[in-house]
Amino acid sequence: MSLDLSIIGIVFALILLLIFFSAVVLYLAFRIKETFRKETRKGFTIVKIGFLIGILFLSGGMFYFFASTLGNIGGTSTSNPYLNLALSYPSSVAFDSVCTVNFTVINPTSATAHGSTIQANVFFADFLIQSCTHEVVGNVINVGDVPPGTTIVSLSLSTPGKPGTVTDTVSLLYQEMTAPVTQEITVSVSGGTIPTPTPSSSPTPLPSATPSPSSDLPLTLTVSYPPSVTSNTNVTMSFTLRNPTTATAHGATIEANALFANFVVVSSTREIVGNVINIGDVPPGTTIISITLLSPSKPGTVTDTVSLLYQETITPITQGISISVRGGQ
Repeated sequence: MSLDLSIIGIVFALILLLIFFSAVVLYLAFRIKETFRKETRKGFTIVKIGFLIGILFLSGGMFYFFASTLGNIGGTSTSNPYLNLALSYPSSVAFDSVCTVNFTVINPTSATAHGSTIQANVFFADFLIQSCTHEVVGNVINVGDVPPGTTIVSLSLSTPGKPGTVTDTVSLLYQEMTAPVTQEITVSVSGGTIPTPTPSSSPTPLPSATPSPSSDLPLTLTVSYPPSVTSNTNVTMSFTLRNPTTATAHGATIEANALFANFVVVSSTREIVGNVINIGDVPPGTTIISITLLSPSKPGTVTDTVSLLYQETITPITQGISISVRGGQ
């Protein structure tokens, strides 16, 4: 916690004022005692008692005023919020495809941060925005007020049309900040196209299988997550399924082993049973599943292989993940 020098100065000034006030009261008390020492009349005794009672009331009022002032100052100084920013994005994508990037804004205080925005320099110039949960103007995402807790900003982006590496610095700004909160983002754009099955010149029907027009659908899976997290914090992970065909994949599920054994599921856009996310049918286009996880309490590295399975494929589609869990501050 930072030390506020202005509060120290106010306290020091109040101490000097109290010392001065105590000295004046003691001086007046001794002077009155000397003046009325030989007086025995009842009227002088009443005057002395009234003076002492008035001094006590005046002292009590001053102490109450100073205590209220310090309480208001202390409450104002500790009510300023501070925010943290976490990014969840795929480290490698294919060109001319769609990816998902999540910005997680964490407010661990009890106050609301106002007028917050997320700014990027070159990222939105290379990745075109398809959709966003918040308003985007140029290279600025208007997040607005951030209440206590977690606020997630999710974007669907179209990747560049040629291979390369996009590196940028993302900044979180808000009215109560002392300095912008920044995070580095680096995405590698690779070449290649999704293979499509070619029919055989002389197909031989299998006696034990019934041909289906939607068989062997080439779905793709992209997992977006922060590579490093703090222990005992909420982490957002998204699974992006892309179906480039005109047919629907049926009974899709995503399975993980070590991930759900170490990270506790807080919320999910789809049903989760054990270590399996039930997705169901995947129509043509892009399907995004977002889950919020609570990171482990102990530091370490969680490594796992996520598998996508559905009825129209025999070989699961897999993606490796590795998340480093560091100790809290």
